Amino acid sequence: MPTQKIEWNEKLSMVWDKTVYSLDFNIHKTIFEQGEFLKNRFQNDSSLTENEKKFLLNQLQFECNILRIGNNSIEKKLCNNCQNWHQAIKYCEYCIRKYFENNFENWTSGNDEIDKLIQECQQKIVAPQHVIEWISYDQFENIEYFTEGGSSTIYTAIWKDGYYYKWNSKKQILERFGKREVILKRLNNSNSNNVHWFREVTLSFTIDNTFRTLAKCFGLTKDPITNDYMLVLLRYNNDLRCFLINDYRTLTWLQKYRIVYDISHSLILIHYQNVVHRDLHSGNILHNANFTWYVSDLGLSGPVDKPLNNNSIYGNLPYIAPEVLCGQIYTTKSDIYSLGILMWEIVTGEIPFREHEYDKDLALAIVNGYRPKLHEEIPNEYADLMKQCWDANPDNRPDANIIHERIELLIKSLYNEMDKKQELTIKPKKFKSKIKNFLKLKSKIKNFLKLKSTIKNFLKPRSTKSKEEQNLFDSQLQLNDLIISDVDKDEEYGNAGPSNSGSQYQD
Repeated sequence: MPTQKIEWNEKLSMVWDKTVYSLDFNIHKTIFEQGEFLKNRFQNDSSLTENEKKFLLNQLQFECNILRIGNNSIEKKLCNNCQNWHQAIKYCEYCIRKYFENNFENWTSGNDEIDKLIQECQQKIVAPQHVIEWISYDQFENIEYFTEGGSSTIYTAIWKDGYYYKWNSKKQILERFGKREVILKRLNNSNSNNVHWFREVTLSFTIDNTFRTLAKCFGLTKDPITNDYMLVLLRYNNDLRCFLINDYRTLTWLQKYRIVYDISHSLILIHYQNVVHRDLHSGNILHNANFTWYVSDLGLSGPVDKPLNNNSIYGNLPYIAPEVLCGQIYTTKSDIYSLGILMWEIVTGEIPFREHEYDKDLALAIVNGYRPKLHEEIPNEYADLMKQCWDANPDNRPDANIIHERIELLIKSLYNEMDKKQELTIKPKKFKSKIKNFLKLKSKIKNFLKLKSTIKNFLKPRSTKSKEEQNLFDSQLQLNDLIISDVDKDEEYGNAGPSNSGSQYQD
């Protein structure tokens, strides 16, 4: 009888997360000690079948390989082929790099800077699955228009050979996965001297060469008709906005915390390299079958010390920090504000400020301290952290590391409760509110992709309004309560709502 193929599912994800969160880094200080602890836990977990244990152990080895490379405390092994001392367990990273180096003269993008960038990435490869390459356009079939972004056009396609996934040490070659569905993101006007598109390519290739926290990029190709370059990206299952539309009712607190945990992890990596994202919103947070969330779309990202052209205001209004609306430059703390709004969206399942027009009146209200309303069922620790993130004073906002650590404590607390057999399901609370059609909301977002500098003369950002001021603003605009009732959610997110086909890769 053939062995059933094991893939990531909710059970395996739960076991993995719970085991990893049980690590005590004060006791298990080295990668080897941590790996041995996790290995023993998986092997002795009575809830797992033998095939499930094997699956998790293989995943553990894959993760350890990535962490070992570049860690000087790891014991190295002598490669019988190239005679280099390598750090990976099942392959030699130096042999893989030499494999690509020997192939440099067999391809070109037609652009010396792109060739140099790809070659540099290939000389820093840490795993066979994480290769950046130049991909000939004729490798793609069934190319279909998907959606438009701010400065890009998105297509779906089938990559005929697929990406590299395994190093064959006997033949000294990399083997490919085979046919794979991908996203082609055409960078509009990339055939010009505009450097903006090249910055996005560079960041997509270099910020996370393991693609453990950012959306996975395979490389670059070129549209032969327009001569525009196209990023080749993994196609993910869904974005956060559509996920909340479809699955919010089934989410536990643990799952909600995990989403914030993953986003904050991505921000740690981005900010560590002195880069600011500038466009964090629920349409740019993606997930796949392994129940992990990834930050995507680096189209507006860049170094903290290099503001956008003309100091213009870009993005999705509900997530834009008040100091940015006042004309100040984006900083890492501006990203933290966006994360605070995302935290509210994740925990409520609702669209921030969805009853408002995304216009100058709302922008001015945000500058004056207007924020989404807090629900009573939100735990105090989470609510306090969220409010700190959207504080009017950027200096009062925590950094991504602090958010990550505090969310991790909340997750560990929930796992402790699970061990005590306590139920961890969300009890939806009914609210009375009338909502508008979600499709209208999408048009409001598009109309606010670029808010010009007319807001720069506003007052300085203020802290969150008092309850009385908040209510007064609502009444002045003749708007209903921001909170959506269960019945209204059915109306908005049911058959009349949008599919997940148009928002994953929009700018």
